[in-house]
Amino acid sequence: MSKSNTIGAIILGAAVGVAILEFFNMPDDERREFLSHLKNRAHDLLDDAEDTVDRVKQHFAEIDRKPKEEWVDKLFVAKRLLTELFGSERRFLI
Repeated sequence: MSKSNTIGAIILGAAVGVAILEFFNMPDDERREFLSHLKNRAHDLLDDAEDTVDRVKQHFAEIDRKPKEEWVDKLFVAKRLLTELFGSERRFLI
């Protein structure tokens, strides 16, 4: 392990230790509220990820339905996918 990796691991370990200490010093009500908040955020993240995977599958199915000769249309479908995923409304060459 290099020196910078070792220092990073030490800092990360210290941060985790402080977080655990703070968590166990919380009152029980606050701890339960914090855990429920974490669970809700994790469920929201999973729902967003599932939605994104479904959208990507739909776009790739649309690309697969197009004939090989219509590569320009496939390019536009790919552009629409990237625009939906990353939210860019800029207009470029394609």
